[in-house]
Amino acid sequence: MSEAFAFGPVPSRRLGRSLGVNNIPPKACTYSCVYCQLGKAVSVSTQRRAFYPPEEVAAAVQERLRAAYAQGQGVDYITVVPDGEPTLDLHLGRLLTLLKRLGVPVAVITSGSLLWQDEVRSALCLADWVSLKADAAGEGPWRRVDRPHRALRL
Repeated sequence: MSEAFAFGPVPSRRLGRSLGVNNIPPKACTYSCVYCQLGKAVSVSTQRRAFYPPEEVAAAVQERLRAAYAQGQGVDYITVVPDGEPTLDLHLGRLLTLLKRLGVPVAVITSGSLLWQDEVRSALCLADWVSLKADAAGEGPWRRVDRPHRALRL
């Protein structure tokens, strides 16, 4: 299962060599963006929940990090960038704490759609770098492009 939790390192324009982390199942998201390379979201939700034990995910990342180092590959960032919205993970804060212990800066790439929740903001504060996406500044275009969960407001 470690292959499902960690991948790379891969080159990143902003983060150098990035070791990716999948902390949620594919296509569990707050949006179902028209341009998503994964296709239509399977589960569009704003309900945070536990998906995988954070210790299991962190162990897989540590294993992949060791393998990268053994192959002479550097890692500039561990990046939580799953095939969906990472802040849906109820245990994101615990996962980020565990990943930080690996001695590599930790980044999170998110839609920012759940930033209105105190717990999400607190968890993201544990990261070294957070990237928030913004596709539209108006409600209409945002709904047409990102196709957010109906409970979300721009």
